[in-house]
Amino acid sequence: MYDVFISYRQCEPDKSWVRKTLYPALENAGLKVFIDFKHFRIAAPVITEMERGVEESRYTLAVVTPLYLESTFTEFENLISQHLGLEKSEHRLIIIVRESCELSLRLRYKLWLEMKNEEDFLDNLPRLIETLKQPAAHS
Repeated sequence: MYDVFISYRQCEPDKSWVRKTLYPALENAGLKVFIDFKHFRIAAPVITEMERGVEESRYTLAVVTPLYLESTFTEFENLISQHLGLEKSEHRLIIIVRESCELSLRLRYKLWLEMKNEEDFLDNLPRLIETLKQPAAHS
C-alpha cells in the first residue's frame, strides 16, 4: 500500500515541479509515493494504471493548475478518488493549488493547501507530510 498517489498534468510547468520538487520532498520525508513515471506499467492501459494508483494509495494528491482542470485524465483520477472515498467513508482526496484557478464545486468544498510559490511550498509541506502519514480520516 502506498501513502499517496500524485495526480497532476503531464505538461510543463506542472510536470517539472511535481517530478523535481514535490515528489522528492515527499519521498525524502519517508512517504511511499505512487507516481506515473515510476509505477505505471509499460503497455498497460493508462486508465487502468490511474485506477490502480488511486486504489493502492491511502490518498490522492491533486496538484491543481489551470492545465490540470482542462484534462479529462486528471478529472478521472480525482473523480475515482472521491468515489472510493464515498464508498469507504474516507477523505482520500487532498488538493494542492499550484496556480490561481477557478475550482469546480466538487473540488472547492474541500480545504486545500496553496503552494503557488516557494514560500507557500516550504510553509505547507510539513502540514502535508503530517497529513499523508495519517490514516485517511473518516467522513
